[in-house]
Amino acid sequence: MLNLFKTKEIEEFATLLASDLGRRFPPASEARTDPGAQHQVKVILEGLATRAIRFHEENKLGNGFKWKLRELGYSPEFIERATKEIITRLAVR
Repeated sequence: MLNLFKTKEIEEFATLLASDLGRRFPPASEARTDPGAQHQVKVILEGLATRAIRFHEENKLGNGFKWKLRELGYSPEFIERATKEIITRLAVR
């Protein structure tokens, strides 16, 4: 029963992170190649990674982040980039 609660909590957090990214850098923004967009996504992902690190200290972050990004309409390449950024920061911790 405890595992079901943890899984739900982790998925809710992952969904929250992905939704925040969707709000701050919508899928249509992926087409932008200007330095401002590149900086914007870097700053957003750094902030999300910081939140994920804090959460990870108490929980394990599941694949919910990837799934939610897929649901939001991001490309597979962007999903991998965003997930790698977050997971890399978790691994460094």
